[in-house]
Amino acid sequence: MKCLTALIFTILVQTIALAGGAGRNDPEHNFEVFWKLFDKNYAHFETRNVDWKKQYAAFRPKVNGSTSQEQLLTIFNEMTSPLRDGHVVISPTGDLPASAKYAPFFDEFPTKDLQAQFRKTTFDVLLQNGFGSIKKFRSQHYDIGGYCRSADLGYLQLNGFGGMRLDDFCTQLDEMIIEFADIKGLIIDIRINGGGSPAFVEALAGRLTEVKRLVGYGRTRINSKKHEYSRWKPYFMNPVGEHKLIKPTILLTSGSTISAADHFALYLKEFPYVKQIGENTNGIFSPMLGKRLPNGWQVALSNGQTVSSSRKNYEAHGVPVDIGVIHTRTDLSQGTDKGLITGLSYLESHSQELALKTTCFEQLAVNFYADSLLPAKTYGDVTAYSIGLVEEDATLLTPFADKCKTLGQMDESGLLQQRVAREQQADSSFHLNNTERRFYVGLRQPIRKKSVWPWRRGNGRNLTVAHHIKLGDNHYVRLHLSTGGWNGETVLIVIDNSGKIVEHCFLKYNYLNNQPFI
Repeated sequence: MKCLTALIFTILVQTIALAGGAGRNDPEHNFEVFWKLFDKNYAHFETRNVDWKKQYAAFRPKVNGSTSQEQLLTIFNEMTSPLRDGHVVISPTGDLPASAKYAPFFDEFPTKDLQAQFRKTTFDVLLQNGFGSIKKFRSQHYDIGGYCRSADLGYLQLNGFGGMRLDDFCTQLDEMIIEFADIKGLIIDIRINGGGSPAFVEALAGRLTEVKRLVGYGRTRINSKKHEYSRWKPYFMNPVGEHKLIKPTILLTSGSTISAADHFALYLKEFPYVKQIGENTNGIFSPMLGKRLPNGWQVALSNGQTVSSSRKNYEAHGVPVDIGVIHTRTDLSQGTDKGLITGLSYLESHSQELALKTTCFEQLAVNFYADSLLPAKTYGDVTAYSIGLVEEDATLLTPFADKCKTLGQMDESGLLQQRVAREQQADSSFHLNNTERRFYVGLRQPIRKKSVWPWRRGNGRNLTVAHHIKLGDNHYVRLHLSTGGWNGETVLIVIDNSGKIVEHCFLKYNYLNNQPFI
């Protein structure tokens, strides 16, 4: 009896194993798993204008028990091709590379040989314009680019965000920044960049800013019973490293600027001294969610959404350029690089204009307040700091006209009232700055980020930094000192274009007693 039971058990196990093996390769079963995988996790059906249920109705009849693995792979690729998403990959071998294959730039330069010729043409044009030879990044197995300079300009080419140890990458970036210390402008070329690690993006972008900047938001499709997506998470770019390279900058992009390089371009949109030239980036921002089908194939798809700081969605369209330049194989055959030449020309004619935007006048005002006004207690003390966005509003400057000499002159000339009137227009720079430019200044002693004990004496006196307003040749930055409730002071610091402090003054306010300014 025991032998019979053992025999039946053995036959049952073998039967289940055979059935399981057949199930793993069953084309109909794999089709159902594949469709549901996208249905529950893919985040861009609406953005990319694809009705996934219609795709099921169109392709399910093509699959039956006799469908071969080769035929099934073709069906899956045809089924997902309308998404035109370079992060969607079906791989029998397990390799899941992102692709720029849907971009016009890729149509022009689809092979590694053509892309190598494109880079060589770029280097030739650089040499013709007085640049030295390229110093390659010390990446052993991958050519991730390099940098060079002329007398006045620097050039950085990045073919990927990765390919070497992060510490080594940061070390070489700092070496480059030291070498570029006296340049008047910078060109960053990511036109052929396959993406990579966010850590490498932050390592470079963080060395291009002196202040913390809000650069976007992201969320993930979670398809739970209560929520389709996770909450939006803000993306911040913090200053990184001891050495900074804050110069008038040109960013060269194309449709082969993908994935992490998409993010890099999106983040630099928040840097006012950066202009983007070339073609829109590819527009694939999501991480690649990897899954395995029953037959062992690996599948990657986009399960995340990313938007700009002003909630603009560039998925499928790419980060838009400021100046458009189409790259063609004809230009390559003629030995020219129109994107690079346009960038060089723009820096030649607009570098001084962009240079003014490299100065963060809010940071200068806070530094002056911390270094000079606060130690001398010119306007009292501040025991805590609370970050907040105060809208740029010229109407709040008008009460200072009697106390501030330069502002009084602007008032007499009518420029102040003209600015107030201009702020009422929906497309004015007032609205643009407050919906698309968000950043946070750094702090220094004796200003503290916060007090440990909330009941400590004087703890309610907080500092909030307002965006600055430019009138004439001067910049007016307001620092709001709240003493709790509706009471406080506004310190106005005036800075000229060179970063020199011109003057400062203050007013007290009490809105509760109908005394806005005292």
